[in-house]
Amino acid sequence: MKNGLQEEEEEGDLDDEVDASQLERFMKDRRRARSLPAYPAALLAGVPGSNGGKHVKFADSMGLNLASVKHFSSLEEPRIPSKVLSRHRSFPPPQQDFLNDLDTDRLVACFPEPRDAERRVQRLRVCLEKVVITQLDVRGQIRVRTSRTNKEVGVRYTFNDWLSYVDAQALPGAVDRPGEEGERFGFTVYTPPFMDPSCAVHFAVYVRSEEGEFWDNNEGRNYTLRYRCMPGTAACFSAAFHAY
Repeated sequence: MKNGLQEEEEEGDLDDEVDASQLERFMKDRRRARSLPAYPAALLAGVPGSNGGKHVKFADSMGLNLASVKHFSSLEEPRIPSKVLSRHRSFPPPQQDFLNDLDTDRLVACFPEPRDAERRVQRLRVCLEKVVITQLDVRGQIRVRTSRTNKEVGVRYTFNDWLSYVDAQALPGAVDRPGEEGERFGFTVYTPPFMDPSCAVHFAVYVRSEEGEFWDNNEGRNYTLRYRCMPGTAACFSAAFHAY
């Protein structure tokens, strides 16, 4: 009975040794396992220039520079291809007359520069004192003589010969100088872009207070701005706005 137990233990130890040896062999085979190459040597057999490996060479290892640097001098002139130069010379030169038309095609005053504001403001109680015309707007200065603190000063203007008009309020402007008559107000009228040269801007200035309503409309002719209508040339006629 004792001999039988010894034989069973020996067989069990033998089985454990077999299992251990198989596990060790399996782990060795797993460590040696590699992925299948994309191009096996058998497939590359007979292909010229293929030896189953890749070689990388750097420029510096072959005695070459890794980068090429070009230095330019400020005295060097760029070389323009002759085809580019000939094409550039083929373009016509700019028309000077066209540039002049752009420079002069703007609104100008069809009335002399306002003068003698002291006398005019005493007579009318409101007068246009100064006008500045730009390509985008018309800016003016109004002189007002009134003892009322509550007053409305503004400009009435039209772009369609008084078929319709707009009243724009003027704001207090520069500080009055000692000894001068009245107060100063400023206004801005924005002109439409690309106005028809046949159109004009007509305007008049006013003041409203408890004393009444008073106007300066250039003696019934309105203050008119037109294109290329310089003072001293042809007269500028308009449907004058009459204020009473």
